[in-house]
Amino acid sequence: MDDKTFQLILFKMGKYAVEMQFDKSFSELTTFGTGGKIRLTLYPDSIKKLTKTVRLLNKLKVDYCLLGKGSNVLAADSDYDGVAVVTTKLSDIKIKGNYAYAFAGASTVTLAKELQKRGLSGGEFLACLPATVGGAVVGNAGCFGQDVQKILHGVEFLHNNRRKWFKKSKCKLSKRNSIFKQKGYTVLAAKFKLTPSMPDEVQERIRQMRETKAASQPLNYRSAGCVFYHDSVAVSKLIDEAGLKGYRVGGAEVSNKHAGFVINVDKATSKDIYLVLQHVATTLWERYGVRVKREVQLINFTEEDGDIFSKC
Repeated sequence: MDDKTFQLILFKMGKYAVEMQFDKSFSELTTFGTGGKIRLTLYPDSIKKLTKTVRLLNKLKVDYCLLGKGSNVLAADSDYDGVAVVTTKLSDIKIKGNYAYAFAGASTVTLAKELQKRGLSGGEFLACLPATVGGAVVGNAGCFGQDVQKILHGVEFLHNNRRKWFKKSKCKLSKRNSIFKQKGYTVLAAKFKLTPSMPDEVQERIRQMRETKAASQPLNYRSAGCVFYHDSVAVSKLIDEAGLKGYRVGGAEVSNKHAGFVINVDKATSKDIYLVLQHVATTLWERYGVRVKREVQLINFTEEDGDIFSKC
């Protein structure tokens, strides 16, 4: 990004009253706790400001990425000469009847709490995701038999710099996938349809899910949750069968507690984590003929790095 473009962005962001930070590190913004410095990080606090920001960056053809909680992201160790747009200040949640409307940056955990208070069921799994609504929708997140697809009603998003609304039927939701992930559309907000229940019953289901999660996942280490998925194969089971638990590069390791997790056990770099991912993906392809898909998104890696998984 040349200085003229950079200065224009600073001027416009000042005009839009968007909070700016310089040289923020991806390690501070992602659950892996790795990654290089970002030239400019922006924190729009309204849908209008987010829309203006993305439109400007698209117009200027600036390299940028959208971040929520950073729980499904692996950013390269090298510095990022682009813009990170963080959505966590867009946290509004509105609930009316059986419907919940939430901005893209709303915490999934907070949304689950609000649903529980009102005795609305179907979104208990959200309490187990360290994510934002936008990220959960993009990746059709889910666990314990529940997922976004089952409760989604519609999504507001940006397409060709225009605000649009899709009903669930147009969102092309599949396992850990959506049209927003495929096309790179910016999710602005989402509406969910829940099922009436009793608050204490919803709370109990959340408690059980969290208890199971704590017993089965390495929550004492930084990670991005399960890093791979497959449409029909239990990837974690295959990783375990391949004897890859404990496989380590530098400070990154395949968890001994849950084979689907790659964890930061000792000041791992993004390269350490990437090499572990690469080794696991290659091993599963060579041993079982299974081509896994990355659940974690790569930022500031080369195209060749990103393609390694599709070549396995």
